[in-house]
This record gives sequence, structure tokens and C-alpha cells, in this order.
Amino acid sequence: MFSGGIASWGAARRCVEKYGNENVTLLFSDTKIEDEDLYRFLHQTADMLKAPLVILEDGRTPWEVFKDERYIGNSRVDPCSRILKREITRKWLEDTYGPEDVTVHLGMDWTEMHRMDRARPHWEPYTIDAPLLWEPMIGKPRLIADLAELKIELPRLYKLGFQHNNCGGFCVKAGHANFKLLLETMPERYAEHEREEEAMREYLDKDVAIMRDRSGGQSRPLTLKNFRLRLEANNPQEPPVDELDWGGCGCFTDD
Repeated sequence: MFSGGIASWGAARRCVEKYGNENVTLLFSDTKIEDEDLYRFLHQTADMLKAPLVILEDGRTPWEVFKDERYIGNSRVDPCSRILKREITRKWLEDTYGPEDVTVHLGMDWTEMHRMDRARPHWEPYTIDAPLLWEPMIGKPRLIADLAELKIELPRLYKLGFQHNNCGGFCVKAGHANFKLLLETMPERYAEHEREEEAMREYLDKDVAIMRDRSGGQSRPLTLKNFRLRLEANNPQEPPVDELDWGGCGCFTDD
């Protein structure tokens, strides 16, 4: 599962070292809202690994999926990753290999071992593995150093401060801190998602949103528009923005 992130690259490199590049397929599913620099990193690292790269796509963006499903994704339910990631890769896998012929490798390191436990039931009867958990375990700081040594530029989303290199810095599972960073670093991209969310609210005629406001012990929808206005107002009377809430991207685990 070659997502374009640094961890999936590290996992793929270990697979090639262990099994040989002729026995490894790099599988990428495109959500059509990826950061432009992801594709540079994807092809550059695939060329370095000398393993075949297979690119899958549904053709829709997450917002088009939300409209078709009549549901805006959020931290609990993610029709975008279910349809654009999990289902499309599962179909390709079943059309290409039997469970006895292949092992699915995921780019999870020692900080995400809990995600492996959630992932296993989803992939049955296929076997899954996480090469970054092989001894010696390695994490992102080591992988960043390895990329520098190989003279491969780190994807720009990481350099901007994002914790993942997927969906252009946007994710329905992201938290306040991630969306604040998106607004600060790529305001035009944030504005595009804000417009899409407002259009979906009007289309559904419901008070729904990606984020939640949990201040005061209550949980209620927090739209990207209201979140932006709250940050721009910088009003101490407004409910606080949780600057530690990064959320979590888990496209290949949760169902």
C-alpha cells in the first residue's frame, strides 16, 4: 500500500530489501485531491525502488463521493476512504491475487501498532504485515534522515508541518490543529474545501460539518467557515481552538 507518505516508502523499501523488487508491487489509490508534490515523490521513490507502480482511481474526489452518498465524512465515518481507498484496493487485490499468493504490507510504525490490530479484520482472509515493525523498528525521524542521505526531497506537506502526505493536507479525520495549519499555509485550498462543505450543507439541507465543537461539554457541528471566522476574530470569548487536536488519518484501518 504505497500511499505517497514517508512511512509507506520506508515499508516498501524494506519489502524490496527482503523479497526483491521483482516480488513487490507498489499500489497507490488516487483521491484526486492529492498535493502536486505527492506525485513527484511517488514516482521518484518508485523509480528508486525499481518496483512496478500500479495507480488505481475511482475518478471521483471525496466531495463527489459525499454528494453521491448524501453524507459528509467525519472522524467517525469516512465514505471517502472507504470508497476511494479501501474498496478499490480490495477489488484490485481480489481480482489479481488469491489470499495464499500475496501479503499486504502497510506503512505503520511503532507509534501506530493499535492501527494494525484494527486493520487485520478488514483484510481477512489476506495476511497483512508492517515492515516498519520488523526489527530493528524504525520511525519517521530515521526515514527523513534516510531520504536526505539519498538526496530525495521530503514531500512539501511534511515541510509545511502536516503529519501526513495524503489528500493535499485535507482529511475528514483531521482535527482543529490540522485545519488551522491548512488555513495558515494554503488558504486557497482551505477556501475550496470550505466552499464544498457549504455547498453540501445546502444540498443536504442539514446542519452537518466535518469538525466538531466540543466546548462546554457539548458536541455540535463546527463548519470550516465558522472555524475560519473564529480564528480570524481571535476573540477570547469564543470557544477555544484545540491546538493539540491533529486527529488521525487511517484510510486502511477503519471501516
